[in-house]
Amino acid sequence: MIQPYTAMNRRIFVINCNGQRFGITANQAVNDDFLILSLLVIKNIGDLNDKLNKNAQPVKALVKENKNKAIQDLLAVGKKDEVINILRGNYRFEMKFDHISNGDRKPYYKNMIDIFLADSDNRFSAMVVDKEHKDFNNNELGDAWETYTKYIAMLVATEMAKLSSNDELCLVVDEISKPQTKTLSLEDAVLSKLRDHITNISNLDFNKIFGCFSIESHSNMPMQLCDVLLGSVMYDYKKQAGLTSERTEIKKEDFVSNLRKAFSVDSLAKEFTFESKAYFNVFECSQ
Repeated sequence: MIQPYTAMNRRIFVINCNGQRFGITANQAVNDDFLILSLLVIKNIGDLNDKLNKNAQPVKALVKENKNKAIQDLLAVGKKDEVINILRGNYRFEMKFDHISNGDRKPYYKNMIDIFLADSDNRFSAMVVDKEHKDFNNNELGDAWETYTKYIAMLVATEMAKLSSNDELCLVVDEISKPQTKTLSLEDAVLSKLRDHITNISNLDFNKIFGCFSIESHSNMPMQLCDVLLGSVMYDYKKQAGLTSERTEIKKEDFVSNLRKAFSVDSLAKEFTFESKAYFNVFECSQ
């Protein structure tokens, strides 16, 4: 049973376990060379969640207003079938990096960064796995479930080693579909690999983890913050590889540029650690 979040030394680990990949594009002969996973570590979960939810309310209102306008415009020209399709759709509101554009919603995405940076106990880490490195085990690529759960365990253990030995941890993972061939749930698969990984690290205690559960990202604002931060790192790695289109840069560049300025770096696509406000870390691994 997951214990209530009450003690001051407990932290929430929010994991974007879907990761992000470089993909083959229509005009680039670039393979899927990198896998990026991210981890958001939160101590003051209630305060962060309240601020993120308050910031998201105007965006929800704008989305609803635009939807209603689209329906009215379609009804005005007699396109009832298209209206029915809209009403039948299962769209769920979510603030994601992919949704950032040059519209009236962008300031609210920038507010998310300010909220993250306002608390020095907030921590974000992005782990970049170079699948072209000589030490990478390409035999694992055929099983995405095993690959993701393995690297989640590595990322969590890496972050645990940087925290106080008094910290207790709850893992919140982004829900993904479980293959029929797997017997363990996502939560149990992550914990099993994490237990095995921690066994080899003398100063880490697996018993400090007091829970693990998965959620859908649309239902959780910290998960959406994790996506926005991860998307920014991924954007710069894509840009460095020449994979960003002009249209994408028009929408995203000034947003990511603000992050670079905040962290005093010329690119997020490299190993660096920022600790002046909140903690922000990008590191690369090959195993």
